[in-house]
Amino acid sequence: MHHDITILLVTAASIGFIHTLLGPDHYIPFVAMAKSGPWSLRKTIAVVLVCGLGHVGSSVIIGALGIGLGWALGAMEALETMRGDWAALALIGFGLAYMIWGIHR
Repeated sequence: MHHDITILLVTAASIGFIHTLLGPDHYIPFVAMAKSGPWSLRKTIAVVLVCGLGHVGSSVIIGALGIGLGWALGAMEALETMRGDWAALALIGFGLAYMIWGIHR
């Protein structure tokens, strides 16, 4: 179990590092603000950490909402299946009733 968590953490950190490197919009604003500020290295690191936590936290929240909506849709799938069955039975019943009415007339 410990080995699995280590692999997961290393993979997540690697993806996050590559994600940041490939997206200059993730670091250039901080560099520009630090240079124009002028911010200390300590303040720059603090701001970057807070913004990074916000970025990751909002991604986790969006992912959790997606999982929740997926579960909700899974529950609705059974209802939709039953609704389709009910509609088919209603159409068959209506057709039979119409046939009987037509034969009777």
